[in-house]
Amino acid sequence: MAGNSYIIKFKEGSTDEEVTQLKKDLTDSGAEITHEYSLIKGIAVTLPEDQVTTLESNPHVDLIEKDQEVHIS
Repeated sequence: MAGNSYIIKFKEGSTDEEVTQLKKDLTDSGAEITHEYSLIKGIAVTLPEDQVTTLESNPHVDLIEKDQEVHIS
């Protein structure tokens, strides 16, 4: 699938049902969930760049960040 990897962090007040629905909406639109985090309420997902703007305005999304390597200098 063509797309980019992103980390999506859900807002703390989001219910499990709201998160589940958002994950279903993502996969229904062609996104692929590649990891679900346990330390934060979030997921790693591969999706087309044009979906990022839509997700940024979702009331249950706290943060969307491109998934990339981090180096300590």
